[in-house]
Amino acid sequence: MLKKLLIIIFFMLFAFQVHSMDVMKISNYTVNVDVDKNPQHITYNITLQNMVNYPLVPGISEFRLQKQEPEKLWIIPIPFNKEVKPLKVENLKGYYSFDGVHRLPMKTYVEYYNNYSIIKYEIWEPIERRGNLSIFIEYDANILDEGILFKTLSIPVGCSMDIDHLQVRFNTKDYSQTYQNPPGDNFKVPKNSLIIINSEFSIISLPTLPTYGYIIFWLIIFTLLLIILVYGEIKSFGKEKKSNDKKEDGSENNNNNS
Repeated sequence: MLKKLLIIIFFMLFAFQVHSMDVMKISNYTVNVDVDKNPQHITYNITLQNMVNYPLVPGISEFRLQKQEPEKLWIIPIPFNKEVKPLKVENLKGYYSFDGVHRLPMKTYVEYYNNYSIIKYEIWEPIERRGNLSIFIEYDANILDEGILFKTLSIPVGCSMDIDHLQVRFNTKDYSQTYQNPPGDNFKVPKNSLIIINSEFSIISLPTLPTYGYIIFWLIIFTLLLIILVYGEIKSFGKEKKSNDKKEDGSENNNNNS
């Protein structure tokens, strides 16, 4: 009886260990965004790595998409107020490859929710032990928020697996990149977490700025309007003071003549 109980406990502990340990991770996750196209063209190159000594079937996997853009008062963006909505995905395609050369089509589809959308893909072929699988996903979407001089976009990346190397590349010939937060081009993303790459582009050739260029632009506009308003008030006050002084001088002369 005791022997059977020990065997049951052993298998329970083994099952718990297999369930709790990480069996798969993303060793490379590269996002390429063609900023100049309308809508923008986004491609993902993802490498899944089997971390155990037996084959694994990826099954159904997913990643979440959101569009974040500043709320606007007429045409004026309100700083630090973001409107979050699901991203409409078009022309979705997906492939996978065991050797990085020969691509096989895979089932991909999109689900939409209140403030986000999900791309799901299915792979039912096993990844050999300690092996890799390359995944290629591409689609079109309007992720660029149109502004007068500046255009912003956000790329959310998160997964239930660790991401060792995340790279986000923006390809453009029409714009200059003026801001990115967080800065850099290589990130590590822990499992069950989310990183959002916020970037801004301008039709004006500008250096990298410490914050969003549209905030600096509207801050300059409001400062100039305030200066003009204050100058007008001071000038009006000066004219009124001169007019009052003349009236006082005139009344004093009349009193002296009388």
